[in-house]
Amino acid sequence: MRYASENAAQTLDACLTLDQPCPPGSLPAELAQCLSAWLGNPDPIFDPVTLALGSDAYDVVGHRNTDGLTIVELELRAEGAGIAAPEAIYRSIERVRRQRDIQGLLDSMVREVQRATGFDRVMAYRFHPDDSGEIVAEQRRGDLDDWVGRRYPAGDIPAQARRLYTVNTLRQIADAAYQPVRVLGAPSPEPRPLDMSFCVLRSVSPIHLEYMANMGVRASMSLSLVIGGRLWGMIACHHHTPRPIPYPVRLACEALAQVVSAALTNLESSERAEQARQSAALVSQLAERASAFENVHQALSGGDPTPASLIPSDAALCLWGNSVTVFGGIAPRGELAGILCALDQSGQRLVHTTDIAHDYPGLQTDLVPYAGLLACKFDPMNNGWLIWLRKEQIETVVWGGKPEKQYAVGSLGPRLTPRGSFEAWREVVRGICSPWLPAELDAADNLRDELSHIATSRTADVDRARTALLAMLGHDLRDPLQSISMAATLLSRTDSGARMGERIRYSSGRMQRLISQVLDLSRLQGGLGLGIEKRLCDLSALLASLIEEKRQAYPGLRIEPEVPAGLTLMADTDRIAQVVTNLMSNARQHGAPRQPILVKAEQAGDVIELTVTNHGEPIAPDLLAHLFSPFKPESVGHSRNRSGLGLGLYIAEQVVRDHGGRISVECRDGLVIFTVTLPRAMHETQSS
Repeated sequence: MRYASENAAQTLDACLTLDQPCPPGSLPAELAQCLSAWLGNPDPIFDPVTLALGSDAYDVVGHRNTDGLTIVELELRAEGAGIAAPEAIYRSIERVRRQRDIQGLLDSMVREVQRATGFDRVMAYRFHPDDSGEIVAEQRRGDLDDWVGRRYPAGDIPAQARRLYTVNTLRQIADAAYQPVRVLGAPSPEPRPLDMSFCVLRSVSPIHLEYMANMGVRASMSLSLVIGGRLWGMIACHHHTPRPIPYPVRLACEALAQVVSAALTNLESSERAEQARQSAALVSQLAERASAFENVHQALSGGDPTPASLIPSDAALCLWGNSVTVFGGIAPRGELAGILCALDQSGQRLVHTTDIAHDYPGLQTDLVPYAGLLACKFDPMNNGWLIWLRKEQIETVVWGGKPEKQYAVGSLGPRLTPRGSFEAWREVVRGICSPWLPAELDAADNLRDELSHIATSRTADVDRARTALLAMLGHDLRDPLQSISMAATLLSRTDSGARMGERIRYSSGRMQRLISQVLDLSRLQGGLGLGIEKRLCDLSALLASLIEEKRQAYPGLRIEPEVPAGLTLMADTDRIAQVVTNLMSNARQHGAPRQPILVKAEQAGDVIELTVTNHGEPIAPDLLAHLFSPFKPESVGHSRNRSGLGLGLYIAEQVVRDHGGRISVECRDGLVIFTVTLPRAMHETQSS
């Protein structure tokens, strides 16, 4: 015998010596026979028996702990009024099992447990994702307050106790005013504490006893509701006087709790399966429609259902390329570029938060008036995002007492104490939306996956078409255009064909430039780069030549240069000419008619700053956000540049960036100013 409680010898009327075997005949015969069977049983859980010692009856409970020690407990059986027989409790299982929803199941459970045990109050707790508990069902004595809806903080059940509740699913405190009895251990050179995790007579933390006293509770019993190894909820029983529940009755209640746990598992699984079925059907419809349309955001908004139907939200929208489509609700007030930037910086394909102000403070202003966000990136090539938004859910939480932790100072210093008051304490929660449920996150990710497959397939088709187009542009069109240009030059030398030849030469030249832009775009998007070759460049002479060429092409165009002589830098002369030509063409096409274009260049330390300025209306904010993107819809069909593709500024920015410089635009005082800053000294290397 390794351990024994101080009252064991007196209860058994036997001589017990630690670290010594019990002498033959010293234990009651029934107990000795029971122990003999238990010690030879490999199962760690033993069937209880009833033992009569004098005028008292004991429930003998045994188990083998994690250290391999067989532990025997003798619990005095006290018959109390209002306690049902175990057989009646087992019959009540069928009444509970008939329930078809979670609330009905819990209502039935607390009703049957109170009927079986006679506790003053029986409550069903359900735990929230933050581990706080809420009373969702209750049976109580008529003179007690209604506690349904009250919340209790996660700290009321510490993590260690929570883990224990998942494996030891029933706990009774028959009388919180009990006097604890010490368990003595045999002397050992390496003493180890006795593992009493599964003992029914194990003592209780003094803090928990103080907690019960503060509530005015003298006896309690708890039944764990465990789903998938997780503490889903609890059935908590309170009594204001001592209330011992016989062990067989507790076992019957524990069996009832296990049936309820299984029923909860089935109900939640059925709910999840139905939600998954509905979500899969919606995702399939949306994906089928998206695959049939070239324009994804138009396909998603082209009828019912839309992505707004997939997930409950206050607003749903699609950001794709440079466009935004609102499926439901009102779009947020902020800038599109800021929202996209924050989402891209997250580095996640699925972004979600219930508290934007806390998790993404930089987005709070842009997403007004919304508090929660769920977003998924479905098209990396076109920066396509689907976004669902929720407004704050103003919630009044009724706590059972103020939930903050409290500390008291005693002889051993400060220690954590339970709350002293359990009066209802209300807290208004703001700035947080209702949580995004796992099923909703799965639905968003499934839709993202389907749309991503469609986008990837289309990208492959576009790549194949682009390869064929480039082959045609590079060979089938360039050579005939060169022949046309040469013929036009010869034709323009005759008096009769001069005007016609000039028009042919100008048109073929414009087509050559468009082909060059498309080829450059292909190189950039294919990751080949522009093939920059840096050499000493006389920028002053280059600007003078380009300005003169532009004046000859457009005789009425006024260009006013401010370019000092001798400006040089290491650069690719042809590519810099491409930048300057594009900026001057942009100023001519979009500037106010008959107003001059200002071209200015100056050296500032180790850099050269070049500005091209035109008079005109400010660039609209929605265009400014993607001014340097290719294929801008604002550029296509422009009245003064009908053949433009919106590629010029995109390629110009790439050229400047490959030179280690930067390009920017500013609108002020009726002027639109493009500024290019280039470093003067660069290594004579070829970059790609």
